[in-house]
Amino acid sequence: MMRVLLVALALVAVGAFAEPIKFVRHKITGDKEFLKKQTELLQLYHHIHEPVHDPELHSISVTWTFQNTRACHGVNETALNIYADLMKTGRILPRGVPFAVYQPQQQFEAVTLFNLLYSITEYDKLYKTVVYLRDRINEGLFVYVLGVVTLNHPLTQGIVLPPIYEVFPSFFHTGEVMTAAQRFSAHGPRMLENYPNTYLWEDNFVIKWNETTWPYYYKNFLISYFTNDYQLNTAYYNHHVSNPFWLSSTSGPLSKYRRGEYFWYLHKQIMTRYYMERLSNGLGEIPDLDYNTVEQGYTSGLLYHNGIPFPSRPNHFSVDQPMFVDYMNRIKDVESRIRAAIDLGYVLGTNGERIDIRNVDSFDLFGRLIEANVDSPNPQFYHDFIGLWKTVLGNSLVPSQRYINGHVPLVVPSVLENYQTALRDPAFYMIWKRVMKLFNMWSSYLPRYKHEDLAVPSVKIEKVEVDKLVTYFENVFVNVSNHVYTTSEQTNIKTGDVKVLVQQAVLNHKPFEIRMHVKSNVAKNVVVRYFLAPKYDGNGVEIPLHLNTHNFFQLDQFTYELPAGECVIKRQSNENIYMVDGWRTFTQVYQRALDAYNGKRDFVLDGSEFFIGYPRRLLLPKGRVGGMPFVLMAYIHEYVAPKDPYGTGLNPKNVFGLGTGSRRMTNYPLGFPLDRPLGQWQVDNLENMHIQDVNIFHKPIPEMKYPFQLLSSRA
Repeated sequence: MMRVLLVALALVAVGAFAEPIKFVRHKITGDKEFLKKQTELLQLYHHIHEPVHDPELHSISVTWTFQNTRACHGVNETALNIYADLMKTGRILPRGVPFAVYQPQQQFEAVTLFNLLYSITEYDKLYKTVVYLRDRINEGLFVYVLGVVTLNHPLTQGIVLPPIYEVFPSFFHTGEVMTAAQRFSAHGPRMLENYPNTYLWEDNFVIKWNETTWPYYYKNFLISYFTNDYQLNTAYYNHHVSNPFWLSSTSGPLSKYRRGEYFWYLHKQIMTRYYMERLSNGLGEIPDLDYNTVEQGYTSGLLYHNGIPFPSRPNHFSVDQPMFVDYMNRIKDVESRIRAAIDLGYVLGTNGERIDIRNVDSFDLFGRLIEANVDSPNPQFYHDFIGLWKTVLGNSLVPSQRYINGHVPLVVPSVLENYQTALRDPAFYMIWKRVMKLFNMWSSYLPRYKHEDLAVPSVKIEKVEVDKLVTYFENVFVNVSNHVYTTSEQTNIKTGDVKVLVQQAVLNHKPFEIRMHVKSNVAKNVVVRYFLAPKYDGNGVEIPLHLNTHNFFQLDQFTYELPAGECVIKRQSNENIYMVDGWRTFTQVYQRALDAYNGKRDFVLDGSEFFIGYPRRLLLPKGRVGGMPFVLMAYIHEYVAPKDPYGTGLNPKNVFGLGTGSRRMTNYPLGFPLDRPLGQWQVDNLENMHIQDVNIFHKPIPEMKYPFQLLSSRA
C-alpha cells in the first residue's frame, strides 16, 4: 500500500506545474500495518507522566529486555551497551525532573538513545524497546527522542505525532491554570463555585484565560497573545525536532538541503512578525542587547510538572556578575571571531584551512556556523554563543550545580532553554536581533543583485488588488487533560478522560484574496511571492527600502504556469502550503486511525498539517482599529528547479514535514530577492515587482460575529 502511495505521489510531483502546488489527500484504509503503528505509537504519549495503564503495554514493559533488542539485525551495539550501562549504574536522567537537551550529559543520553533506536531495523523490536523504555526513563527525554526517531526512521514515515501542547500542557499554560485543571479532574463540578473564571460545558471543565491580563506579568506584555501563542511555540519546537542541531545532514538519516539557510530564514520570519506586532501595539523598536544590563525582566508563571517554577529574570538584570563571567567571556570570544571572519571573508575549518564565505553559495555554511550545529565547519572554535546567551538571560545557572546520584546534573531550564517556550521571553528577540546583525553584516559583503538578476523579461505586473485586511481575536479551546493525574476510571485511552479545556483568545484574520493583474508576452513557468513589511518604524519615521529589507515577512510563495497575454493571478490567504490551520488532536488521530483499522472510516494523510508549518491565523500582524499602514511587495520570477526535487527524501511528497522530505520549491535562496540588502535604485525599473501600501484594521471581539472554534472537534 505504501509503495503504491509513494509511486502515486511521485507522479503528482511530475505534473505539479499545471497549477500551484497543492496537497493531495490520501485515504489509508487497507494498510493495516501503518494504522497499527499509528495507534500503537500514539498510546505511548497518553498521560506521559504516569506509568502505562494498558495491560498489553504493561506486559511488554515487564517482559522485554535489552537482550531481546540485541537480537535485532544491525542494531548499534555500542549505543545499546552504553545506554544499558547508564541505566544499570543510575546515570540516566530520572523521571519527574526537567529535561534539557542543551545540558551536555543529558544531550549525550538523548543522542545515544536515538542512535540505538534508529539502528533497529524491525518495527516489532523497535516498538517493544520503546515500550520498555517508556516507564524507565525521563518522560521529557522520552518524548523528545521518540519524536526525532519517528520523523527520521524509515519504518515510521508518515506517522502523525500528537501536538506537543497536548502532550505537555504545562509548557503552554501557567501554574495557576494547571493547578485548577488538576483540582477539577480530582474533585469534579463541586469545585467550580470556587473559581469564577470557570464553567462546565457538557462534560468538559473550561478554564477561561487571557494571556495579556495576567497580573503577575511585568509591564509591556501587550503582545503576550503572540509570544505565548500555543501554535507558534509548537511550530518552533517542531522545527527543532525535525532539525536537531546534533544530527548530521550528511552522514545521518536527514535529507536537509541547506539547513543553515533555513535556520536563518525561520528566525528572520519570526523576528519580522514580532517586530510588526510590537509596532501594532505601540511598543516601538526591539531593545538592543549588550554586555551590561537587560532592562526588561521576565516571569513566565510556568511550572514544571513536578511543581518547580521556571527561572525568572528581574528587571534591570545585570549580566556583569561574577557567576556569569565565564559565560560572557565565551560569548564575547565567539562573537569577535565571527565578526573577524565576516571582515576577512573566510572562516577557519577544523584543520585550520580557510573557507570562503564571500560567495553566493555560502549562506548555508554561514547559517550552520551561527547555529554551531554538527554540520558547522568548526563548532569548537565558533561554538554555540546563542545557547550561552539563553543560559545567562534565562538566569538558570545556580541549580546546575546539583546532581542526582552524584552523576546526573539536576537543572531547571528557563523558558529560553526549552524550544516549546523560548518565544515567550522578550529576551529571545533581543538575542536574535543581535544575531541578525551578524547575518546582515555578512550579507552586506555579497554582491548586490543586478537588474538582470531580478528582472523577468516580457512580464509586467500591471496592478495588485487586495481585499480589506482585518484581524480579530477569537476564542479557542485547548485540551490540557494529559497533564492531570487519572483515576482508575480514566485510565483507558479508548474511553477517554475527563476533559479539562482552557479557553483563550488568539489572534486571527478574516480570509482575504490577492489579485495580481499580469501581462506576459510569452508563456512560462514562474514563482510568485508576496511579502509584508512595516511602513514606519517605532519612531513614526518611514523606513526606506534598503533599511527595511530585513523587516519583510514572506506571506506566500507558489508556482504558476503563466500564459501568454493578460491574466489575473488569484490567491486566497488559506492556500499557502507552508502554513497550517492547526494540527489534529491526540484523540482525533487515535480514534480515526483505530476506526480505519477496523474498517469504519478512512484515515486521511496529507500535508495540510505540515509538521513545521507556521500558524495561518498569525499571517497578519494585529494592526490597529483605525487601520495601520504596511508595505506589500508582489514579485514574480522564473522557476528554477531545486537541487533536491520537491518532496523527495525519506518522506513522500504532500506529507512532507512529518519526515525528512525536501521542502524547497525552487533553487533560489529562501526569501529571494530579500535575502540581501535591496535598494530602491535596484527595483525602480522592475516591471515584475510591485510595491504598494496596504492597511490592516483590527476589530475588537464584540464587533465580529464568529463562532468559537473547538479544537477538540475540528474535522
